[in-house]
Amino acid sequence: MTERILLGGALLTAADANLQTGWGVRIVDGAIADVGPNETLAATRPGIETIDARDLLLMPGFVNAHMHSYGILAHGIPLAEPPAGFYPFLAKFWWPRVEDRLDAAMVEAAFRLACARMIRFGITTVCDVLEAPRAASGVLDVEARVAEETGIRAVLSLEASERHGEAAARAALFENAGFAATHGTGRVTGMMSLHTSFSCSEAFVREGKALAVESGVRIHLHLSESDYEPSFTLERYGVRPAIWYDRLGFWDSSVLASQGVSLDEDEIAVLAKRRVRLAHMPASNCEVGGGVAPIPEMLEAGMRPGLGTDGYINDPFEVMRTAFLIHKGVRRDARVMPARTVLAMATAWGADAVGVNAGLLAPGRRADVVGVRLDLDTPLTAENVAEQLVLFRSGADVALTVVDGRVLFRDGELLAVDLEAARREAHAQARRLWTKGGR
Repeated sequence: MTERILLGGALLTAADANLQTGWGVRIVDGAIADVGPNETLAATRPGIETIDARDLLLMPGFVNAHMHSYGILAHGIPLAEPPAGFYPFLAKFWWPRVEDRLDAAMVEAAFRLACARMIRFGITTVCDVLEAPRAASGVLDVEARVAEETGIRAVLSLEASERHGEAAARAALFENAGFAATHGTGRVTGMMSLHTSFSCSEAFVREGKALAVESGVRIHLHLSESDYEPSFTLERYGVRPAIWYDRLGFWDSSVLASQGVSLDEDEIAVLAKRRVRLAHMPASNCEVGGGVAPIPEMLEAGMRPGLGTDGYINDPFEVMRTAFLIHKGVRRDARVMPARTVLAMATAWGADAVGVNAGLLAPGRRADVVGVRLDLDTPLTAENVAEQLVLFRSGADVALTVVDGRVLFRDGELLAVDLEAARREAHAQARRLWTKGGR
């Protein structure tokens, strides 16, 4: 049995919980065993390993509910001009210049650097969706090895589409199923993944869903990241995407839909009724010109979205701030998206969305804990803790990251990965990506 105590300056067990001053966490075999006053925890088992984090606010680790880690290699890639819309972004840039060029070496380098960055910024769980249709089989195992090495909690999948034909599409489905079968429990798990209604036929969507049900795993897909997909399904099927999927019997609580930007009232009602999970990417949706998802309307309908970085900006505090602010601006209403709601999206709701037993500091939950510096410019109180975190802290203020009870980052030092070496390799692989194919 392994056991340790984290002594905290303050403790927030959940976004909607009361702030506790001078409380900490006791961890046994990678799970939360108890939370309580530091003195009580220390007296429970004197002599066990103790980490003094009394200058930090201890809180649940952040969950990145949707990530394309390979996207880090495209940061700063030279472009003659910005793509003219969402579909041109995919068809003229993202598919030919990024996803179709990826190989195992690129995937490994990108994921290692992304994991290092996320751990540094307090992300303890990542749901990484890989689309690398021309990479060799076994590429999910490459990511799994990196996840094991760095210590992050990871839900991994290979996105399947019919862009490169039936054989490649079905190979991706069965790679997901095979990976999930060998990673059904533990810190690294698998998920089925489809792309969209405009890159997958009805028969293929049905096949992917059936294989997910047969394999007993969750299934992910992108949903209406812009107005393009609704226009496509209206023209081809006569209905909007969420209604089309509903007619196929696709929706249930095992589905994680990402994006959800262009959804109407009827679609939101269907998703809420079927208890579909959703990951919200407020920053990347703006970057591609997709729009702003109707998250306040989803909340009113009873949905509980998670937050994702999409591989664009991987500091969870920046993503939380974007979610907190953008909806207020769009709706001209400061009452929407309260800080505690946004903080829940980044922690417990995200954990539920991707299917991990984390996101809360409560007995029985996995011990994924983040320590945030308490050197705020104004007092931290029970009333303002969510606002202080969402608005006035950043990834640079994270001083402790613990996953499964294992310390991965402490006092400026990544303990399981060499950040500079990871960056050098990512630079090399980015150069390969940018020049591959002679363009």
